[in-house]
Amino acid sequence: MRNIVIENVNELENNLQYYYNLTHKIEKDFGGPSIYFHIESIKELKSNLLSNRHIEMIYATLASWGMHRLGPPDETKTKLTDFTEFNNSILAFREVFNCLQSLDLRTISDDDLEHVLCKELKNIFYGLKVSISDSFLVANSKTMHHILPNLIPPIDRQYTVRFFYYMKSEFYNRNHKFKGIPFLSSIDDQYLYFCKILKNYKKIIANNFFTNIPIEVNSFNTSILKVLDNLIMAFIKYPSMVNGTT
Repeated sequence: MRNIVIENVNELENNLQYYYNLTHKIEKDFGGPSIYFHIESIKELKSNLLSNRHIEMIYATLASWGMHRLGPPDETKTKLTDFTEFNNSILAFREVFNCLQSLDLRTISDDDLEHVLCKELKNIFYGLKVSISDSFLVANSKTMHHILPNLIPPIDRQYTVRFFYYMKSEFYNRNHKFKGIPFLSSIDDQYLYFCKILKNYKKIIANNFFTNIPIEVNSFNTSILKVLDNLIMAFIKYPSMVNGTT
């Protein structure tokens, strides 16, 4: 496993306001159903946790976030599981999700975080049935985020893994296209990534900058962890704009 790229973390932390200003541009870049279903998922969470509509909105969000593509399974593994299987795997952890609702990554102690990572969150991560692919880290974290938005960030390869594990010089190829991110298929290895990324999110959001960040329920900035996710996307998408550098 690669080490966290401290240079990326430091640069982001030194330019938080700059990247925060770009989060609304990120929202426009995505737009449409990817924003709508995400917002509806979070709203339903607050009023009817794990209701039929809440789980349906999560399912729709994941599809709109590019996790379900047309075509037979032997041609693309980017497919969500059948809704019944998806729904049942979430409801199997209903009591656990209810117990974890009060936890916030900003305030949870390091010891308590370690405890839930070793027990409750690990059981959920290994038990969810979200995608037919081996990308457990992406599928499961995005699902968990829409149930525990203050504890679990949405994680993907394109932005999150690239930010934490790759130098800027490794972001793009000669044609300025994103290089592919190789990934370990073992669920054990991916859970280690999950734990390490979660702990680094906790360190970053301890910055005083996040104390007064407004949570905008009708935008992409629906929680502190989603704000940081958007900051990381801005960092990856617009890496040459800080301080006028190229």
